[in-house]
Amino acid sequence: MYKTHHYLHIPVMGTGFTIDCPIRVARFGISSVISLVDDLLIERIRKHYAVKYGIPYEPITASQPDPRARRITAYLDLVDDIVNMQVAEIKAMPFEPGNDKSKYFELLPDTSPTKKLYLEFLAAPAGAGKSELE
Repeated sequence: MYKTHHYLHIPVMGTGFTIDCPIRVARFGISSVISLVDDLLIERIRKHYAVKYGIPYEPITASQPDPRARRITAYLDLVDDIVNMQVAEIKAMPFEPGNDKSKYFELLPDTSPTKKLYLEFLAAPAGAGKSELE
């Protein structure tokens, strides 16, 4: 099972509400689900995010073999690519107030050992010790 530092998840709330939920929250380590009921909606959302992130998009038409399975698979692959890009961006960010890297750590539960290290990092004076914690 996937291990996360967060103790929350976002449940299925209906197709339109959760279709892109992982693209919005997975970079923060928050679990969510995608409703895969409407493959035509999935295809429209896949096009939207492919264009938004500059990822090549080719429509999957009804005349192709097993279009529903292909649309769902292509969308899940796209979500994986986008989330991996977002995580790589966060890892490359400096620790600055208000950015997604800081937001990730701020969203952790106070009892998390990772959050305790983050708070220790914030309290540390500038120098080699702070760089080591970073």
